[in-house]
Amino acid sequence: MDNLKFNLPHGYGVQQLVDELAGHYPVKKEEPLAEKLAFYDTFDWRLYQAGLMLSESAGELCLSQLATHQILQRQKITPLPVFVKDFPDSQLKEQLAPILEMRALLLLVEIQTHSTPYRILNQDEKTVAWLVFEEIKPAGGKEAAGQVWVKPVRGYPKELQQVANHLQIIGCSPAEKDAYLLALEAVGRQPGDYSAKLNIRLDPQLRADEATKVILRFLLNVMKRNEPYVKKDVDPEFLHDFRVAVRRTRSALSQIKNVFPAETTDRFKQDFARIGRLSNDLRDLDVYLLAEDTYRAMLPDILRNSITPLFNYLREKRAEARQKVVAGLNAPEYARVLHDWEAFLAEPPLDSPSAGNAALPIIQLAQDRIYKRYRRIVKSGRQILENTADEQLHALRIEGKKLRYLLEFFAGLFPADEIETLLKQLKRLQDNLGHFNDLCVQEQYLLNVVEELPLNGPSARKTLLAVGGLIGSLDQQRQRVKGEFAKTFTAFASASNRALFQKLFAPEKKEVAE
Repeated sequence: MDNLKFNLPHGYGVQQLVDELAGHYPVKKEEPLAEKLAFYDTFDWRLYQAGLMLSESAGELCLSQLATHQILQRQKITPLPVFVKDFPDSQLKEQLAPILEMRALLLLVEIQTHSTPYRILNQDEKTVAWLVFEEIKPAGGKEAAGQVWVKPVRGYPKELQQVANHLQIIGCSPAEKDAYLLALEAVGRQPGDYSAKLNIRLDPQLRADEATKVILRFLLNVMKRNEPYVKKDVDPEFLHDFRVAVRRTRSALSQIKNVFPAETTDRFKQDFARIGRLSNDLRDLDVYLLAEDTYRAMLPDILRNSITPLFNYLREKRAEARQKVVAGLNAPEYARVLHDWEAFLAEPPLDSPSAGNAALPIIQLAQDRIYKRYRRIVKSGRQILENTADEQLHALRIEGKKLRYLLEFFAGLFPADEIETLLKQLKRLQDNLGHFNDLCVQEQYLLNVVEELPLNGPSARKTLLAVGGLIGSLDQQRQRVKGEFAKTFTAFASASNRALFQKLFAPEKKEVAE
């Protein structure tokens, strides 16, 4: 049986509880235990979402099941690495690596616990269950909370249940939160309180301008949540999420047409385009450096170390690019744009001759935009099947990204399972096109950067050979991915997919203003 946990009745002390139980069972107090615990997760709660909990006490890391507290792995590690790649090789590292990936471990909360265990004995003075009173005090002077655990002893399930029944008769209620959740609550954190994934429920009849502002306020919040960590350079995903929120904002302003005054839309499209460009170089360099191990693996063993000067040079360029990003985010112009944007999003609806779609029900506008974008992609894709030019694949990738954003903006207006089906098909197409584009960009970047590399000495030729070998491998991959386009696109443009797009987005086609 699992551990059972209870809240004490209001105004009830642990000694009073023990005295009550002592009328039914012999009870023996054991030595109290004090422990300092720290809990860790990533900013986007990857461990919590995976049903796991990572705690540290006295230099020992403990990975447990969130629901049952079953310990899965434990290991002494001092000091705690920020990234899983820096963990010593172990089963703990193997289990954490696919979950954490490139994300940093952040300290969520520290607590001090005082546990007082009591043995519940039978008439033969054998232990049949454990009663543990646990007091939890979060760091920072927050108020302490207490719970009672009933822990099983093998071979005595009946006695465990009897003790639990007595606690409930006394007035103890089953506790839904453990020390981890209570500590998070005490410091004002809600598990899963951040996700960059759009999960917005809109009233289908809501005015289009108001509905669009709901989406844009969500994206603004994502930018603001990530911005401090971008400046601190905690991990590359903060910049990624920040940039995606900026890109989605620009996409919403461009694609959800004529819901705001034209001059307002134009102004903020330009502002967010500038903010997006600010971090282009830094993000590109992050992508190259994150793929360092993959790049090395593409090379023959004899050349894998020879490419080190390239990555050292990219790290130097990244440091420069990061300084520019931080300076841009600290500049008065950035603060002014966000201030004006936030103020605009808080304004009530405005009538404007250039906002002809503002008062439309959002469901009508969403259907129109999604269906037109889908048809445009199908038409372009069919032309590419006849002539697969690189430039056309790039243009189709952009179109696919726009459709993806529209589907995500308005997913809450349509049946979740059907939207999920469409997003999966689209994602396969995007993966193909995105991978192809990345390989094109990487090849060209390496060709350019190799001319800047400060190479000298006898190893310079080997470094050039290694870069050339990498370009060759990337080119082979590019040709293979390009060859897979026809099959991927044909699946996306299938009759079943087309019927689902038509059912959801064009049941009774009505024209809206362009």
